[in-house]
Amino acid sequence: MNSNKLLYTLLLGATLTSCTEVEICERNHPHTGDVNFTYTWNKPEDKPKFMGVLCYRVVGQWKQVAEVNTDDFTLRLIGKTTITPENRPNENPDEGDNTGGDNTGGNTGGGNTDATGPTETENVESVKRQVLLAYADEPTEPTEPTEPTEPTEPTEPTEPGTGTTPPPFTPTIKIPRGYYKFATFPLDNPAIDYSELEQFIEKDANKYPLQNVGLSYKVYDIKDPKLNKPLAWQDFNPYAKYIQPDVEPLYYDSTAVQKLYADRQTTFEFKPKILSQNIDINFNIVKNTNEVEFKVTEVWAEISGVPTYIKMNTGYLDITKTSKMLFKTDIKPSNPGDDGNDTNENKRIACHGNINVTGVVNVQRGYGETLADVRKKIYGPGIMQVVIYTEVYNPKTGQTFPQKWQGIINLYNTLNQAKLMTTTSDNKYVYRNGEHGAINISAEILLDGKTVGNIDKGGDALDRWIQTDSDINIDI
Repeated sequence: MNSNKLLYTLLLGATLTSCTEVEICERNHPHTGDVNFTYTWNKPEDKPKFMGVLCYRVVGQWKQVAEVNTDDFTLRLIGKTTITPENRPNENPDEGDNTGGDNTGGNTGGGNTDATGPTETENVESVKRQVLLAYADEPTEPTEPTEPTEPTEPTEPTEPGTGTTPPPFTPTIKIPRGYYKFATFPLDNPAIDYSELEQFIEKDANKYPLQNVGLSYKVYDIKDPKLNKPLAWQDFNPYAKYIQPDVEPLYYDSTAVQKLYADRQTTFEFKPKILSQNIDINFNIVKNTNEVEFKVTEVWAEISGVPTYIKMNTGYLDITKTSKMLFKTDIKPSNPGDDGNDTNENKRIACHGNINVTGVVNVQRGYGETLADVRKKIYGPGIMQVVIYTEVYNPKTGQTFPQKWQGIINLYNTLNQAKLMTTTSDNKYVYRNGEHGAINISAEILLDGKTVGNIDKGGDALDRWIQTDSDINIDI
């Protein structure tokens, strides 16, 4: 036996000896604990059916996502491919699922298929493989030739989208002991992009730390047919894309770093809060029908400055990543007709919109800009656009024709007064002030059938409407 083979024999013997010692260690000192989560809701009637929990061990890094049934608090570990709604497996094994792969969960960050890590036998086999590979160039004794095997029938390819079903829900799950931070969030929200969470689960901690992980609202181009939008909308503030109107409320909570003990059950409590904000938006239209008679039929609006990125480790909103939202307003004429709609004779209309968003942040002041410069901006966050659809009476023909008017306003002063958000000390993130807010626009739109203007109330603190477009197609 040469020296290399002797070294291999010694290494293999040491490995097999350590196996016995580790197995004894495993029996006497278990390395996993049972964990479950409870939820206390401010409004139980609004709670989601399922919530996700990010389990992040801060020392000896380990990470996984669990899914919790909020009705009975049963839970299960899930893998990266089962986070997003479009990748969710079918619960019925007879019907298959749409994941295209194995969705049994496990530590996807490290390639293990259970929460406790590789077994000691697997560790031993791994060492054996490494030692064997190290001496793979050693000549080996010739072996007897084996009999050729019968060719097997080719297997039918599996249907795309088929895969295994997820593990069942259980009262507790086993995860490695240690110090953990837990964060809970909606798991099946179709408006949310979970790609960063999936990357975090897949990659090593030193390449993708928890501080880099966030959830984002999906955004859409104005021409995207999936975006719920009015007709004949022209965007005069094209700095960002759109999120869908009426998105589902976004719940979130996290724990401080806490210890999970081995060989015992630990329960952690969440009290999820809504990160999103329900906001009422109010403004008025004053009609001057002295020269042209018309009535308002619809009013649509767009608000910009909606934060779309939520930091997973803090729940803060990133003010450098904002988007826009389109919404339809309710119109209430002060002197409506019998059907409740506007009339040619009516002089005033109250417009009200209600949106569920993460919040609305103001236009930012650039380097060297004065306050007057900021107030004049009509591009970026904190800008609102409206499109007013009307029916104008033509006295020459005695008929009415449709016409739209479009205006824009910088809500710098209005948003300062609304106090919807609080900014962090580093001026990079914000968090909302309460679940509900209001944007009450003092500036009134003066519409005379020819132009969009303002009712001038004086003072520098008043935001002003500016006409941006109309589709006048007839000489009045």
